[in-house]
Amino acid sequence: MITGSSDIARLFSLFHDGGIKQYELKQDKLILEVAILYLAQRISPELKGFHVELEISGPIKFVTWPDHETNESRTLTDLEFIMSTDLQILEAKDDDGTVKVTCAQHAFPSDFIGGDLFVRTQSANVWDANHTCYSIEFLDNLCKSYWEEWSRR
Repeated sequence: MITGSSDIARLFSLFHDGGIKQYELKQDKLILEVAILYLAQRISPELKGFHVELEISGPIKFVTWPDHETNESRTLTDLEFIMSTDLQILEAKDDDGTVKVTCAQHAFPSDFIGGDLFVRTQSANVWDANHTCYSIEFLDNLCKSYWEEWSRR
């Protein structure tokens, strides 16, 4: 289990360029399927990504980045709509117990091109399709080794 909003923000930053492909909301748990081939396949070639289960304590919102200067930012709270926009994770930060996940959005013509997903959470679990669980330390090392190898190309 990963605890603390700062480590959970770090987790999402490690998933840079990963796409949120599916979600499930079960009472106070939000389960995300994050597709991130470049990390998952370092573990096993058949893996495509990870599942992230967040214990949430409050509403989830998404604050958009307008696609034109003439459009205004909007705050979205409809989770089904938010997750239908094929969000791509860029980075995340801890904002006093709320994880702010900065995302791009390229799924369809829209009045926004990305935004910030805000989730109040203090614990997370991460596992793959084989039900293997991962710690933040393991994922951090996996990510560092990938980027070190990538920089030598």
